This record gives sequence, structure tokens and C-alpha cells, in this order.
Amino acid sequence: MEAERDTAVDRAVLELADEVGAGVRPRSLDVSLADLGLDSLGCADLALAVEERFRIRLVDSDVLEFRTLADVAAAVERRSGPRVGYPEGIGRSVGFARKVAGPAIRWWFHMRITGTEHVPPDGPVIVAANHRSMWDIPVLAIACPRRIVFMAKMELYKNRFLERLWFELGGFPVRREIADLRAIDTSMAVLDRGLALGLYPEGTRSFTGEMLPFLRGAAWLALKTGAPIVPCGITGTSRPARPGKPRPRSRRPVSVAFGPAMRVAAEPDPLARREKAEALTGRLLDEVSSLLG
Repeated sequence: MEAERDTAVDRAVLELADEVGAGVRPRSLDVSLADLGLDSLGCADLALAVEERFRIRLVDSDVLEFRTLADVAAAVERRSGPRVGYPEGIGRSVGFARKVAGPAIRWWFHMRITGTEHVPPDGPVIVAANHRSMWDIPVLAIACPRRIVFMAKMELYKNRFLERLWFELGGFPVRREIADLRAIDTSMAVLDRGLALGLYPEGTRSFTGEMLPFLRGAAWLALKTGAPIVPCGITGTSRPARPGKPRPRSRRPVSVAFGPAMRVAAEPDPLARREKAEALTGRLLDEVSSLLG
């Protein structure tokens, strides 16, 4: 079986792993991705580099199921098909939903919106907001002066009805526990179209009201594509009930504040990109925190 392997693919995978790795030169395909110092973003960098080199879409298995470079080479040899592009028709019902539900949501939450002038009127942009409640999604969609295509956790896609609902409202799924190549592909396709991409860098809701550590995905995408990041602070969408008390029927006013765009240059070097993403993520956390008042 070994003699049947495509040695050209093997050499290319070793070369690409050397380029995107963390300073550890791979000597064989048996080396594990972890031993190369590749975290989830590093695995994403390697997968994207492989896809670009061979003009394919890797098999729809989880990137983190690739334990070794041999697993990556085997996936290349299977050549599953073209890469995922922009999901045509996504968000086509947003305009209608904003007209119908927008006024009611604004009235119910007594929404106060500031800083919309910081959102670029056109071109690719990442809008990164804190996350307290599922209400953050419609609130951000209504408050943002541009239509947003956003990531939504896979757990929300429980059936075909919800899949269609989120699609119509501009959502696409992301598996948060892995380096989700399909979600990365879709995100880059959205930005390539010059659209607004909505992200919640905390990765999940904070039920305590305290800011959770930010994941590096938003910063990585900005550095990959050169798209600016607009920080957004949302307050008032959730309020924990006091112990022994029923949850109040009314909600406090909701505020949505957009901060000045954080403009970055695209970083083509994968290792440098991941290093810069760490610092940029810290800046983004500070910016969003400052908007919460």
C-alpha cells in the first residue's frame, strides 16, 4: 500500500507544514500536528494552505481529527470536491424581518444605538460583539446600519425548519469545538463579497455579565483578509433573576454601541498571522469592554 502513495502529495504536505508550523521542521508524515505546535488556528492555516495548493476542498471531516501529516496527505488524495463558496440567498429575508419585527423589538427594548458612523458603509467588515443572550443576534441585526451575515452555533440547527430560518435571517453554522473549515470558508467568502460578517468572539454566552476571554478567530480572519474589525458593545439583553425571585417580565433598556473600526493589513505569513492575532484579540477585548460603560 505504501508504494501506491502519491509522493508528490507527501512532499507538498511536508513543505506546507514547514511553512505554517511553529518552528518545528517535520521530517516525516508520521509527525503529529500537536508536535508541530499547531493549535486549532494552526490546523486551519495548514488546511487552507493545502486547499490552495491543490485547489480542492478537504474531506468534510473535522480538521482536528487529522492527528498526523499522513492523515492530511490521505485527505488530499481522496480529493473530495471544490471549496465551499458564498451561500447564495443567505439572509434574503432580513429586510422583511427588520421591517416587520424591527419596530417592535426597538420599542420593547427601548433600544439606544450609538456609533453607527464607525461602521464602514461598504466593503468587507467584521462586526465583533460581546454575547449575553440569544437576543443579541436580532438586536445586532437591527442596530447595525448594514445587513449582517453571522456565525451561529451548530446547536441552533436542530431541525430543517431552524436550518431554513437561520439561513433566511443570515446565519450559517459553526462547530465551536473544532477548527471548522466549512465555517472558515463561508466567513472568507462573505468578506470576499464585500459584506459585513457578525461574530461573537467569546464563543458562547456569558450568563454572569462578565466578559469571557475572546477567541482569536475574529482577529485571525481580519489578518487573513485585511478586513477591518468594528467592536460592538451590547448591554441590557439579559438580566439574571435574583435567587428565589421570578425572572422579571420587563427588560431594562438595551444599548448597542459601535466603536471606531480597527484597521489591519492582511498578513500572508501564517505563523506571523497567528502571533499578531493574539495581540489583536487583546486589543479587541479592550475595545469591546470600553463600550459596555
